[in-house]
Amino acid sequence: MDGDQPDIDIPPEHKALFKAFTKSTQEKGLLTWPDSLESRDLCDGLSDPPTLLRFLVARQFDPDGALKQFQEACEFREKNHILRLYDLIDIANFEQARQIYPHWTGRRDKKGLPICMLDVGRLDKDALARWETTRKRSRWIYSQSGKVEPPNPDMLQLASVFYDSLIRFILPLCSMMTDRPNPLVPVTNAIYVVDASNLGLKQAWDLRFFAQEISWLLSTCYPEIIRRIFVCNAPSYYKTVWKYLKGWVDPHTAEKIDVLLAAEVLPTLRRYIDDVNIPTKFGGEFQYTHGMLPDLDDNIQQFLNSDSSISLPPGPLKWIQDSDGRRTALAVGSKAGSERSDNIATVDRIGQ
Repeated sequence: MDGDQPDIDIPPEHKALFKAFTKSTQEKGLLTWPDSLESRDLCDGLSDPPTLLRFLVARQFDPDGALKQFQEACEFREKNHILRLYDLIDIANFEQARQIYPHWTGRRDKKGLPICMLDVGRLDKDALARWETTRKRSRWIYSQSGKVEPPNPDMLQLASVFYDSLIRFILPLCSMMTDRPNPLVPVTNAIYVVDASNLGLKQAWDLRFFAQEISWLLSTCYPEIIRRIFVCNAPSYYKTVWKYLKGWVDPHTAEKIDVLLAAEVLPTLRRYIDDVNIPTKFGGEFQYTHGMLPDLDDNIQQFLNSDSSISLPPGPLKWIQDSDGRRTALAVGSKAGSERSDNIATVDRIGQ
């Protein structure tokens, strides 16, 4: 594990339980360095202490339950070749996922948590039809011998790679930032802002399989990555819609959802987010459009490159670390069958 990892915030009464859980994961070999992970890669978001704590919290500090879930998540990741797929996935496929899943805006809330956005209106008939084709597709299998064909992942593989970008790149980046109330405590979850302006009854019904599949993936492999979900501009008939949707969403996730009518949106968001990071559609100053690449806030810009502005490229990004502890943001994935390995920014070791 990375010795430069910031301290994790464990309630004193649960420290022994966390120690027991960590020990059991070690004994099961779940913290062994995966063969498909490069030696320069970081385990942030995969098997570092903050990740283990997320699983323990999700199981209400039950070490046995957390071990079972973490083992299931590791088996899913291995069976579906997620780590190799992350490095090899076609960038266009990755960007397709950005259009249908909550994606990072490049902005953070007042506590330094990343803000992810989703316009439910974009999950229309055509978008769901494209999603359904990946749901019916055969699982991509990585071959260690011979020529590797361009990955053609199924729905769960593609969704997992996309959410891996949150836990492997975005959350660690936000954790490195010291301009937040508790800079020593790593950022382990995100704020989700959902635009429900155009959500209708038929669309809610059409979303049932989408909600079921993604809810299973998140609750199983990415527990506790959601701090709060704001459903904004909810229609007057939302309670009827929610009767359909609630049964397809993980109950623990459902408890984190705040449904806001139009008049409630801006006052509520302002309690958590500065105006400069609230989309103009909700009364803020942020020029957000659905599916956009992250528009980094000024402090992140300066952290990544103090001399000039930097834009994050499309496709998956990850952190690697050299022997001196310097971290580099690396753009991976593939285009036209060629693997990408582009340095985006290099930052000093945490604490220096």
